[in-house]
Amino acid sequence: MAFNYQFPKISSVDSVTVMNTPIAADYDLAAGTITLSGDAGGLVVRACDLLAFDQTDFTEGTAHSVDVDLTGITLVNNRVYSLTVSAPNVINFFGGGRETGAIYQTRTYNISSDGSASVAEIQAAFVAAVAADSGAYFTASAEAGDVVRITALSADAGALEITAPAGATKADATAFVAPVGTEAEVLAYGISAAVADSRGYDRFIIKHRKFTRSNAISGLQAVLPAISLVYLKQDDDGTTAAVAAITDFLDGTHTPVADFLGCPAL
Repeated sequence: MAFNYQFPKISSVDSVTVMNTPIAADYDLAAGTITLSGDAGGLVVRACDLLAFDQTDFTEGTAHSVDVDLTGITLVNNRVYSLTVSAPNVINFFGGGRETGAIYQTRTYNISSDGSASVAEIQAAFVAAVAADSGAYFTASAEAGDVVRITALSADAGALEITAPAGATKADATAFVAPVGTEAEVLAYGISAAVADSRGYDRFIIKHRKFTRSNAISGLQAVLPAISLVYLKQDDDGTTAAVAAITDFLDGTHTPVADFLGCPAL
């Protein structure tokens, strides 16, 4: 069964620039103004209006894997034991996705012990229940030490949330690492599928001041914080140089320093 994921978007994004083949002509800092051009979008912002930035290299992310250790559960004959698993980014086909506050249907597995309850029996029953569930967006395996290992099918699912039987303990088998700069992330901001590349992007998040007309201020402009995203295709020959240059623009180490002085005439 195929699953759809909707990773959380950065709120209040003002603009998105995608640079698939960055060259030196695509990025410039002169007369106090940063200008970036891309295959989609672009950014022009005065250096004096920069507030903060973050640069993160592309990563596919790491799917979350959690060990549920059943050693400490209380064994009772003919008792029902429950295991519940959910993830924040799996789209609920019938109820919408994250934007509606919905998640994919939480998966709950109820199994019963027999007349001679054992941890190994309960462990095997949980693993079998997950394997039989066509709607599970994770797998389950039996590991040494009475452990049920739950592993998400994709890092896009987000961090797994698990409610285990009383007495069980949980620990990461593989820590969750969030994806950054994936094709799905870029598409989520309205970039054309003809532009977004499946090989992924290094990403800048740039926070800056933006001037905008406001009915609340007659004849003047309001100053608002804005966030602009810049994606550079991570395997392009020009990306390393472009990331270094844009980082210099943003952190104030660009030379000549004279480029920071003054503002262009309006």
